[in-house]
Amino acid sequence: MVAARYVTELVEALEAHAGRPALGAGPVVLEFQEVLDASWRLAGVLAESGVGRGSGLACVAGTNRPEVLLVRIAAHLLGARLTQVLAGPAQYGLDFVLRDCRPDLVVHDVPVPATGTRLLALDEAVREAGRRAAVPVSVAARDDDVARVTYTSGTTGRPKGVASTFGAMAARNSVRPAGWARTAYVSVTSLAQRSGGRCLEQFRAGGRVEILEPFGTREFAAACLRLAPVSTYLTTSMVYRLLDDPETARGVPGLEAVSYGDSPIHPQRLREALTHWGGRWRQGYGANEAGVICRLTPADHDAAVGGRPELLASVGRPVAGVEAEIRDGRGGAVPAGRTGEVWIRSAAMMSGYWGRPDLSAEVLRDGWLRTGDLGHFDGDGYLYLDDRAADVVMVDGDNVYCLPVEAALTRHPAVAEAVVVGRHSDLTGEEVCAFLVPAAGAAPAADAAAEACALVERALAPAHRPTAVFWIPDIPLTPRGKPDRRALRARAAGG
Repeated sequence: MVAARYVTELVEALEAHAGRPALGAGPVVLEFQEVLDASWRLAGVLAESGVGRGSGLACVAGTNRPEVLLVRIAAHLLGARLTQVLAGPAQYGLDFVLRDCRPDLVVHDVPVPATGTRLLALDEAVREAGRRAAVPVSVAARDDDVARVTYTSGTTGRPKGVASTFGAMAARNSVRPAGWARTAYVSVTSLAQRSGGRCLEQFRAGGRVEILEPFGTREFAAACLRLAPVSTYLTTSMVYRLLDDPETARGVPGLEAVSYGDSPIHPQRLREALTHWGGRWRQGYGANEAGVICRLTPADHDAAVGGRPELLASVGRPVAGVEAEIRDGRGGAVPAGRTGEVWIRSAAMMSGYWGRPDLSAEVLRDGWLRTGDLGHFDGDGYLYLDDRAADVVMVDGDNVYCLPVEAALTRHPAVAEAVVVGRHSDLTGEEVCAFLVPAAGAAPAADAAAEACALVERALAPAHRPTAVFWIPDIPLTPRGKPDRRALRARAAGG
C-alpha cells in the first residue's frame, strides 16, 4: 500500500530545505533537518509506548509550544489517530474528550482527568527523545486512515469529534498561496486547531514558522518587525485588539499577509484594517467538518476598498474542489438571493463524527455535508452568511438572522463590537438581545444604544430591532476565539 501523500510530502519538504531556519520560539530556532530529526526521535519514543498505525494518541498542552508541532509530525509518521487539545480555563469538556477519542496514550504537560488511559509527560518524552539517535521512520500512514479527531468547542452541547483522513488532509492543503515561502509565518492561535495545520503548510512551502505565545498586540508588532516580511492567521478578536491599540491601529510594520476567518468580522472594522494596514488579506470560511469552503481573495479585498464595499460582508466564492449549494429545509436548491442552509461536497470533508454514526447521518447526505450555516449567494457567486441555524431568533414567527443585525449595530460610531442572541419573550416568543462593546473614547449610554438599534430597524425591519441592550467591556470568547453565545444567552436570560 502507498504511504499517505500528506505525510510523505511533508517529510520530503523537511529534507529538501535542510540547513534553513524552520521553527522558532523566542531565542531557539530549529532548522528543517532538526525538525525532522526531532520528529523521528519522538516517533521512536511514542512507538515504544505502544503508538502505531491506527492507534489513538491524545496530546494535551497548556500552551502553544513547539513540541506540540513535533508530536503532531511524529504521530503522522506513525499513522496514529491524533487528538490535540490546548487546555485552559475556558476549555469545555476535557474529561469527555479524553474518554471519547479512546486514546491508547495521552501525552500531556498539564494535569489531565483520570480516564484509565496510559499517560506520558510531554517533557519526559522530549528528554527521552533527546537522548537517542535520529533514526529515520518509514511513513506508516495511509490515505484512508484517520489522521485527526478534532473536537468542536461544545458551546452548544456536548463536543463532537470530527474524524478526518490523511487523504482529506491532503485535499485541504492542495492549493497554497504564492509567496508563502518568502514570508515568516507568525503563529498566534491554537496549534491544536487551524494554526497547527497552517504551520505544516508553511514547512511544505519551505517557509519559516515563529510561535508567539501568548498573543499581545505589542509583542506581535515586535515579531513582525523582527521577522519581516510576515504572514499570519488572526482571529477576529485579534484584529479588533490590534485596531484598538494606539500602537498598532494605523499599521503593523513588517506584516505583509493576513488570513482570518474564525468568526464573522464586522465590515466597517475590516475596512478600517484594510485601509490603515494595507498588505494582502484573505478570508477563509470553513469548518472542522469540511476544511475551507469559500475564500475572499486579496483581489476581492482590493475590489471592496476600490468600490465594491458589499464584498466585505461576504465570505467569498467556493474554493477549487468544493461544490456549494444553498438548500431549503427539504433539501431542495434555492435561487440566488434567498437564504437557506449551506450544503457542500468535496474530497476534504470529514469521514464522520467519531463514534457517532447517528450524528453523522444527520449531516452527511448522499456525499454532501450540511454545514448548519444559513446564507445566500449573490448573482456573482459570492456567499453571504446570515446566521447559524441554531442561532436564529424567532420573533413573532419571523426569522431574525443575527449577523446582519450585528453588522448594522456596529455602524454606529459608539459601538466597537456587537453580538446578538435571543431570549424567551411571552409577547413575541423570542426577543433580540444585543451585547455592545463601546468604541475607544465612547462611554456606554442609553442614547447611543437607542440610535444603534434604530440603525438596525432602518436597515432591516422592525422585528430585527433589539429590545434589550447590554453594554459590556468585552465579548466573552470560546477557546477558539469565537463569541461565546452560550454564555451571552445565559446572561440575557438572567436579565
